[in-house]
Amino acid sequence: MLIEVVTAGPGCSVCRKAMKAVKQVAAEFPQIDIQELHVVDQFERLQELNIFSAGAILINGKAEFATLPSLPKLRKRVYELLHQ
Repeated sequence: MLIEVVTAGPGCSVCRKAMKAVKQVAAEFPQIDIQELHVVDQFERLQELNIFSAGAILINGKAEFATLPSLPKLRKRVYELLHQ
């Protein structure tokens, strides 16, 4: 499973929180890979996915969260997708 976190740069507090949450969940599920998507570098792709905010989370290429979810909500969704 690939989880991508939309980031705006090193000064973005929402981005840091999103990466921290994803890393916490990934520590529980070894089959997760994490990748950062920089808004500037991935603008066209994010626009196609209707993602317009930093902290958004994509799972396996699909926009799952348009904004930073709570840790329990993220964990629950990852669990659901892994056990389909």
